[in-house]
Amino acid sequence: MGSVSLNGGHFRKLWHVELEEFRDHLLRLDGDDRHLRFGAEVSDQLIIDYASHALDSNCRVWGFFGPRGNLRGTGELKRFEEMPHSAEAAFTVERTYRGKGVGTELLNRIIRSARNRDIHHLYLNCLTENQVMQVVARKFEAELSFEQGDVICDLHPKHATPLTRIAEAFEDGSGLVYGMLDIQQRRLGA
Repeated sequence: MGSVSLNGGHFRKLWHVELEEFRDHLLRLDGDDRHLRFGAEVSDQLIIDYASHALDSNCRVWGFFGPRGNLRGTGELKRFEEMPHSAEAAFTVERTYRGKGVGTELLNRIIRSARNRDIHHLYLNCLTENQVMQVVARKFEAELSFEQGDVICDLHPKHATPLTRIAEAFEDGSGLVYGMLDIQQRRLGA
């Protein structure tokens, strides 16, 4: 639920005031990790532009915050405007926190949120060499197809239940508390 802890860190949704943290997390990715996340070579400016729109009305972003309240992993759910029951998922985890279940927990939260928003098709697009993302997608019974060097992972979220809605609401409430603590901790550390 909301206060799942992992190696002294925690998960929660990001707020608009945290766009800089999201941007900085993506900027910390090296060239190989950027290539895996975006499917191409991307410049700092492209990341800055991308991050500035990350919390638009059709997108939700979750974060994994490390023990010091710094953002170390993110998961995104972006609804396709032209296909209201479909959305795209993406996630990235900084190297130090990989292999510890962070990506799996981020995707779990994305899928639950998709269920609660009546999304029936959730797509993850990754490069064929991104074996880690494919393994995580398979944990959630994704159908994988290969198209011109990319792997399309198609997930079919189940219908929402009262429990999934309550879980997300509880998580959002506890995330508010954690968010205030994270922001305060970052300001004190600066």
